[in-house]
Amino acid sequence: MRSSGPAASRPVFSVTALILPALIMVQVYLAGLALFHDGVLWEIHAAAGGALALPILALLLMSWRSGALRAQRWPIALLAALYVLQFAFIMADGGWAKAL
Repeated sequence: MRSSGPAASRPVFSVTALILPALIMVQVYLAGLALFHDGVLWEIHAAAGGALALPILALLLMSWRSGALRAQRWPIALLAALYVLQFAFIMADGGWAKAL
C-alpha cells in the first residue's frame, strides 16, 4: 500500500526540482529564438514563463507541508520571490526598472 502523506511527496519533490532547471533552459532558448530568429516566439516564451509558476508553486507547497523538506523551505521561497519579482519588473515597464 502506498503512502499519501508527507513522505510520499519527497520523490515528487525531487523529480519536480530536477525538471525545473530544464524548463528554465527551454524558456531561455525560446527567448533566444524570439530575439534572433522570429519575434512571434515571444508569446510562446511568455506562456512558458507563466507555466513555470506551476512547478515553483508545487515545490513551495510541498516544502511547507512536509517536515522532511523543511531545509528546502527558504530556498524555494526565495525562488518563488524572484519569480514574482521578474513579473514586477515587467509590469513596471518604466522608471527605475528600465535602468536595469
